[in-house]
Amino acid sequence: MSIIAPATPAPACGDNNGLLEILQQKHVLTPREVERVKGRPLTPEQQRDLIDVLREKGVLTRDEATKLTSGAPPAPTPVVPAVAAPAAAKPTVLPQVGYKEGFFLRTEDGNFTLRFNGRVASNFLFFEPGTTQSDSQTIDRARLGFDATLYRYFLARLENDFTSSSGLRDAYLAALPIPELNLQLGQFKVPFSYEELLSKRYIDFVERSAVVNSTVNPSRDIGVMAHGRFAGSVLQYQLALMNGTGQNRSDDNSDKDIIGRLVLTPFADGGPESLRGFNLGGAVTWGRQASETSTQANGSTTPVKNSISGLTETGFTFFPAVPRHGDRLRAAAHVAWLEGPYSLSSEYIQTQEARDGLGPNGVDLPDLDSDGAYVGGTWMITGECKPLNSRVHPAHPLWDLTNPGWGAWEAALRYEYFKLRHGPDAPTDAATNNRYDAIAAGVNWYPNEFLRFSLNYLYGNFAQRGTNLSPNPDKHSNNAVLGRAQLEF
Repeated sequence: MSIIAPATPAPACGDNNGLLEILQQKHVLTPREVERVKGRPLTPEQQRDLIDVLREKGVLTRDEATKLTSGAPPAPTPVVPAVAAPAAAKPTVLPQVGYKEGFFLRTEDGNFTLRFNGRVASNFLFFEPGTTQSDSQTIDRARLGFDATLYRYFLARLENDFTSSSGLRDAYLAALPIPELNLQLGQFKVPFSYEELLSKRYIDFVERSAVVNSTVNPSRDIGVMAHGRFAGSVLQYQLALMNGTGQNRSDDNSDKDIIGRLVLTPFADGGPESLRGFNLGGAVTWGRQASETSTQANGSTTPVKNSISGLTETGFTFFPAVPRHGDRLRAAAHVAWLEGPYSLSSEYIQTQEARDGLGPNGVDLPDLDSDGAYVGGTWMITGECKPLNSRVHPAHPLWDLTNPGWGAWEAALRYEYFKLRHGPDAPTDAATNNRYDAIAAGVNWYPNEFLRFSLNYLYGNFAQRGTNLSPNPDKHSNNAVLGRAQLEF
């Protein structure tokens, strides 16, 4: 008998009618707005988070929040008379300390919050015999970060990765005055790829797809960004101006990268219930990339190979980087859907990097072109709702004395391809053209909200074979097993 038999599914949605009644009584929502959102699915975790936010903003009293969280019916809110009573003395603002997906310290009114979080992850790789890669185990992540909220409308974030000598990852300030317009300044993720913008803690597999890992480079940069949302969350946008040189690197020229991204969630505020988690979007980046040179021991200089390269999930380079100079254009499109325990996602990315003046006597070389895509899906076998870019909370956690179980289990499957070539008319020889196709199958186990263990089988096939073209020089195909153990707090 299988020990992974599905447990009783977690509730798909919470009963939020009591909360909506309070918000209507307090004139936060109109009766028409209550009818629009009444009966919307909310997981217990989402409802608790919403209650916490409303408590921090002073919309709910401590007693109302406690009763809603515990499931007790809230007491009716008295109607405020037309003639207000004399103003009461201003209550004392007390600090609050606790843990909720991170340790936090905040004032009772929610104006100031400091939250600490971190994670450690170890990856291992096993390869079939005869490959040029070696079995290995690595510390993939060892991060510590904090977020500070100031007067509710200002945010500061700082995160460092201790597995790298240049470990600073996120370092930015943000102003959040209105939903339609927010500003962000500093070092942060480039708003381009759907999968890259998901934290690696919550992606479906041990590693992101090859096309994302290779083409979203740099994944972080320094710059300024405006972003916001309209009609609730139906339309979201991001518009950024960034250096284009990557994280922890100052810019050495006046050329910048311009990035624009739009995401549409057409059924967020209405329509079929099963399509509330459907979204699609696209992004474009453009910028001029200067060539780089390195100085040799004899004083001569050689061009730096600074273009993207073809890199698999296991770290094998099947298409080498080349020198680049001139325009770089990238375009991406994605579609995703989450409903209950299921999810589907797909993304396509195309790049074009110019190599102007890098040929003999300064002639232009053919552009480096690439395109790739993936399509995949997941199923929470134990019935929990699939969250978007957040923790899985098992319905029956392991080692829980009050509600014991085997934690949450998830199955995942993905197909992808990634092709690189020197110009659209490049010949199909090994030196200028190669393609990678792969299938990944995996299982994720979440004993509780803090731990995750992942195991993936990866089958890859290469259009070219030979040294530096495929992991096994004598074969087009390759098999590998990837694993990941992760703790976050």
